[in-house]
Amino acid sequence: MPMKPYKNEDEYIWVQELQQRMAKLKEQQQAESETEKLHLKEAHWMHCPKCGQKLAMEKCGTVEMDVCPSCKGVWLDTGELGTIVESAGQGSFFHTCLRILRGHQPQANL
Repeated sequence: MPMKPYKNEDEYIWVQELQQRMAKLKEQQQAESETEKLHLKEAHWMHCPKCGQKLAMEKCGTVEMDVCPSCKGVWLDTGELGTIVESAGQGSFFHTCLRILRGHQPQANL
């Protein structure tokens, strides 16, 4: 007469196999994700988000802006807008906008 395996043993083996499969799938997905991120970065690096043309660098004071020669869009890196606004002076339009964005009320002109 053949021996019947215990239900708990079958369940344990099934759970172990499932965990191994899930771990392997997770590793594969992470590897594919990293490859996809790298591919997307290479495809879109220094291209206009609006029209897809290659961006050109232009210097504006101390800031290097990315400008699209096709649609004339201007793209700034982190902190560059603040640098432009601060260099424009206290009473300028840009400075007033920056104060509003930072949550400060603009001072009324008397």
